[in-house]
Amino acid sequence: MYWAIAAVLVFVAEMFVGTFYLLVVSASLLSAGLAEWLFGTSLAVNLLIASLFSVLGIVLVRRWSAQWRKRQRQVSADDPDLGQTVLLEKAINGDLWQVRYRGTQWQGRIQGVVSAGTYVQIVGKEGSCLLLARLPE
Repeated sequence: MYWAIAAVLVFVAEMFVGTFYLLVVSASLLSAGLAEWLFGTSLAVNLLIASLFSVLGIVLVRRWSAQWRKRQRQVSADDPDLGQTVLLEKAINGDLWQVRYRGTQWQGRIQGVVSAGTYVQIVGKEGSCLLLARLPE
């Protein structure tokens, strides 16, 4: 019973954090609880089950995450917006700017000191925010 309570608590924590790692740990704790309920396993065996499933699950999540990031980089490399020129209209906050691109206003992020009216190049995206860099000279 304690394993199931721990699994639910970790699952609830996962809802606030938003990673898959706590979800894996929650499932591992639940599997240890099921082993105890079905087979009457000891505390040491339950800890071993929870530990092994946690490690295996975290390794699988990390591998899946790395493959997902790799696919995202490949998709972004095919993005027709990359390399396009945009106009910096006004600074919003720090390195965040309002830019004009494709006939509408976007938010763009650029590092360093730049001024309004400067043309810059799109080098990537973070959601709907354009990542910008100075034009090569």
